[in-house]
Amino acid sequence: MQKLLIIGLDGATWDVLMPSVIEDKLPTLKKLIENGTHGIVESTIPPVTGGAWVSLATGKTPGKTGIIDFLNRKDESYNLYPTNSDDFKRHSFWDYLGKLGKKIGVFNYPMLFPPYKINGFMVSGLGASPEDEISYPSSLKRELEQIAGEYEIYIDYHDEKYNDLDMFIQDLYTFLSKFEKVVYHIVRSKEWDALFLVFSVTDWVQHIMWKHIDRNHPLYDPRVSSRYRQEFIEFWRKIDAILGELLKEIGDYALIFLVSDHGFGSNDEVFNLAKWLEIKGYMVKKTKFWENLKKILNKLLHVLLPRRIRRIIPSKAREKVGDALRTDLIDEIDFEKSKAYCLGHTIPFGAIYINAKNSKEREEIKSKLLYDLQNIGEDIKKDVKIQIYEPEKLYSGEYCNLLPDIVFTIDDWRCVIVEDFTRPLFEEKPFSTRHTGSHRLNGIFLAYGSGIKRGNKINAKIYDIAPTILHIFGLPIPNDMDGRVLMEIFESDSEFVKREPVYVDPSYYERKSEEEKLKAKIKELKLKGKI
Repeated sequence: MQKLLIIGLDGATWDVLMPSVIEDKLPTLKKLIENGTHGIVESTIPPVTGGAWVSLATGKTPGKTGIIDFLNRKDESYNLYPTNSDDFKRHSFWDYLGKLGKKIGVFNYPMLFPPYKINGFMVSGLGASPEDEISYPSSLKRELEQIAGEYEIYIDYHDEKYNDLDMFIQDLYTFLSKFEKVVYHIVRSKEWDALFLVFSVTDWVQHIMWKHIDRNHPLYDPRVSSRYRQEFIEFWRKIDAILGELLKEIGDYALIFLVSDHGFGSNDEVFNLAKWLEIKGYMVKKTKFWENLKKILNKLLHVLLPRRIRRIIPSKAREKVGDALRTDLIDEIDFEKSKAYCLGHTIPFGAIYINAKNSKEREEIKSKLLYDLQNIGEDIKKDVKIQIYEPEKLYSGEYCNLLPDIVFTIDDWRCVIVEDFTRPLFEEKPFSTRHTGSHRLNGIFLAYGSGIKRGNKINAKIYDIAPTILHIFGLPIPNDMDGRVLMEIFESDSEFVKREPVYVDPSYYERKSEEEKLKAKIKELKLKGKI
């Protein structure tokens, strides 16, 4: 029976991994490369975790998922909503596999919260909290805590305490040790035909440590960076060792995929989109009323709340009270007067929405925006490279109207783009000393096992993973998937090549699922002697 282990290494890039492979520092990865097929997987545009993992699971572009970020529009309003499991449910490859009887395991998958019922088990990853009900079945979380102690999902590398990088490294290994125990337990004790494990730690360590691994980074310090560069390599050696143990556990009976949602590179610039849109006259702020009201409320809170009460309220609670008094970006924008606006997306990319009464006005505003964006260098007094994408031209699908009208990046994604009226227009420095690396388009893909070509190189897109997985299991591919089956990864005489990919209407899986349920019910009744 076919088995497939998919390992997600969030943010992994060959730019980091290949030098260590060549130097024989990552023996497991070297073995997989030499005896399998590997190459680049191009992420979504923009290359953001929140959207990329959804596209990987569904085989669909953001035009059909509506998801480009951790925060997305769900309707025509000005609000952004967090990506969650509703964006995966019913059209992820694991749903299709499960409907036709395959046992599925999905562990630590980003934004897959709340967990939902599948034919197997599911544990939510980034985007959930350990205090939440994060597993299906619900008993699985308690089982994992018995294995490794209190469950953890995230290390907040943005926390100022991690200016002490040694503290971060210590916490990183504590986290990874618990994670490792849980992963081994799942692989060894659970029944699965396809199992997807996601390592998010690989993303966090690159965000915070990139300044030490890139000798051209402005924060690179030869006095200390050489030591942390070695720590970074040791981290990847640990990941490589875990991969090696997983290889031993599954033996030769399973195929292995390694995949990342995006790549990585340096962050040494910050551009403020909100301020730029205001300066150029596209976005209009509301009057000072809201800002003054916030200051008044903060003063009232301090004066009216007795000191003895302030002492006993936990600092976390006080922070939440403060957060409640802060205005969101959208509360500061006068949408009626704005021709274009931003909504508070995350920092790897810039996203602009156009406010127009008709299509003619929309095109006029867009034309001027495109010109002004290309000439941002004049506004910030620096020669920069601007790359502009129009999602409606890039993608097709029912949710294209909810995507930004313009997505752009500066200097090949190395410049993060903030949306904050209070920050400078442009800064030649990283977003913070704890965020010195940023996302890139090109992640990694690797396939290994019986029937996979050896020593082969390919280029793939993140949408190609889901249809390829369905084909491996001999299942038809829903014809609303945008990806293709990566036939070039298979040996010419393998069963995967002997059968052509088959495409069906997505409703096929619903019909087949009902047929399977009916057959199972009939079998049960026969065993009980009732028919």
